[in-house]
Amino acid sequence: MGGSEAQQRIADAVGRVVNVRSVPLVRLAHEDGTERAVVVVRVGLPPLLPVTDVVTVIAHVQLTVARLVPQGTAVHVEPSVAADQATPTEAIVIRAME
Repeated sequence: MGGSEAQQRIADAVGRVVNVRSVPLVRLAHEDGTERAVVVVRVGLPPLLPVTDVVTVIAHVQLTVARLVPQGTAVHVEPSVAADQATPTEAIVIRAME
């Protein structure tokens, strides 16, 4: 499966996960030094989604991607969510990790 075909397949599957509104990025790469496969997926989530639900969506996205890629592939999910247009995503994510 070619890169763009694999990326589209991942984007399509992730787009069906509950509360995922968009999949603006699917990137396939390899870790420096180890050549371990890495998939980075950015997902757009609904405004005002509770942080507990953000965590659940991230877990579901990781599981969805893991089922489509070779075993041992690292899957990183970048949520894009904000409480309102003025709140940067980083503020929400950092608060959730505290």
